[in-house]
Amino acid sequence: MAKIARYKRIYLEYKNASKQEVWEGVRDNFIWGFLGSTLIVFATTKIDIAVLLSYLAYYFYVGRIVNRPKYVTDLGKLIVFPFPTALGAFVGYKVSYLFSSFIVKYLAG
Repeated sequence: MAKIARYKRIYLEYKNASKQEVWEGVRDNFIWGFLGSTLIVFATTKIDIAVLLSYLAYYFYVGRIVNRPKYVTDLGKLIVFPFPTALGAFVGYKVSYLFSSFIVKYLAG
């Protein structure tokens, strides 16, 4: 019974939130996951310029993440934060691997 109530609460929170508010949360968390995972790939492949640029982008974006309001709803804590962040991390892992392969093949000579 408690699980059903939680799903209903998340649904009601979604209905009460503005589309822009949900979209901004999804977008910000996706980008944060994306940037965080690119750091790992570039550091592992030891492409220094890519590591530097990735650190700069990540820490500029962390300022946005840290200074936003804390998630207080189940929608934010259980849906808007973990899923887009994990998807962004996976996409960042794949894209940065392709990008690092390109750098090594064509630019590193």
